[in-house]
Amino acid sequence: MYRKILTISSFSLILLQGCSAFNSQVVAVDSYSTMQMSGGTYYLSTRTPGLQLQQQSFEIMLQNMLSTKGYTRTFSPQNSMYNIVYNYNIKGPYTNFESYPVPVNPWWDGPYDGVYNGFYGDMWANSISTSTYFVKRLELSAYNKNNAVWQVVGSLKSEDGNLRTSFPYLVSGISNYINTNSNKIIYVNVNQDSKTGQYIATQSNF
Repeated sequence: MYRKILTISSFSLILLQGCSAFNSQVVAVDSYSTMQMSGGTYYLSTRTPGLQLQQQSFEIMLQNMLSTKGYTRTFSPQNSMYNIVYNYNIKGPYTNFESYPVPVNPWWDGPYDGVYNGFYGDMWANSISTSTYFVKRLELSAYNKNNAVWQVVGSLKSEDGNLRTSFPYLVSGISNYINTNSNKIIYVNVNQDSKTGQYIATQSNF
């Protein structure tokens, strides 16, 4: 049995596409497993400092997700089969620059789709657009008697720096990769149903 799980490096920011509509996110997932073990009782803890009420809401989401995998939460470390540790962070803001050509009319000193007063100009100029984004990360690790059993990490790219808006997407994104080896980074589309409020995760074709 492995004594520790390899540290998972940060995902490439270029590959982290997913800054889309509010009700849809793309989560990049990487997972490891040292052995296939069924669910059982677990004690949930974190090393990430944070607001108590916010962490309680995060833990309820994790508890509900883990229950679908056969895990039952206990509040006594001595009576649990596993110690499951969750950690999260936000990095950024980062600035993304994109350069693209725009047509410029020779009879006018600015871009206007290349057309002005019925005349078309074949002159082009470079224009640059900027956008700001954050990278949010959730890590979930399970230990049995201090031996690492499995680990799963989810990351997404978001326009805002509020983790509460993205945490449900991260939890849903990693759900299908608990206690599995992904062998690579998997991209998962997570959509929130506008009628039921449920989060639906499907593997992306990235």
